[in-house]
Amino acid sequence: MNVYTQINEPKDLKPGDKWLPCLITKPKEHRQAWQQPLLVTHIDAVKHYEYDIVPLLDQHVHCIGPKTYDRLKDMGFTNVSLHGLYAEDIRINNMPITPCTWLHGDRYSKDFSKFTGVTAIQTYTTSLNDASLSEIQNLVTTNNIPEKIFVYSSLVVERLQTFGAWPKTELHHVESCEPKVEWDKWLKTLAFYPGEE
Repeated sequence: MNVYTQINEPKDLKPGDKWLPCLITKPKEHRQAWQQPLLVTHIDAVKHYEYDIVPLLDQHVHCIGPKTYDRLKDMGFTNVSLHGLYAEDIRINNMPITPCTWLHGDRYSKDFSKFTGVTAIQTYTTSLNDASLSEIQNLVTTNNIPEKIFVYSSLVVERLQTFGAWPKTELHHVESCEPKVEWDKWLKTLAFYPGEE
C-alpha cells in the first residue's frame, strides 16, 4: 500500500492505496489584488482568494508546476506562463514579471515579497490535519505499514518521524523536505516532484 499525503486528492489512486491529506488550508483575511500580473506558486492561494477573480482572469499569471498551470486554465485564466517546476525557477530579476501580485499562503520555499515590485497577499494558512496523521499512526500500530509514503511538506515529515522509525517504508518527499528528513528512520528516501509520483 502507498499513502499520499497531499492537500489535493490524487486523480489516479490504485486499489489499496490511500489518500490521507495531512495538511489543511484555511482562508486568511486579506485585501483585494490590483489588476496587474499575478504570481502563483500554489493553487490554494487562488482557491482561498476572497474576492471575485473575474477582473483578474485576463491578467498575465506566472506560475510553477504543470498541475498549477492546468488548474489556473481550468479556473478561466487566459494568459498563464509556466516557469518550471520549483519556486526557484521563477527569476524575478531576469524576467519582465514585476510589478506583480504574489498570492500565497503562510508556508513557501521562496519569499517573493523581498523583491522590488512584488506585492505579497497571503490568502490562507496551513495546519496539520491531525485526523489523517492519526490514521497513518494507526496503520503503523496495527502492522498495516505502508510500503511507500509520499510527503509534500517538511511539517508532515517532522510529525511522521515523531511516530518512531519506519524501517519497512520508503519515504518519497519533495525536495524542500530534505533538511527535516531523519534518513536513518526510513527504509529508503527519495526526492520527487509533485505530479511525478
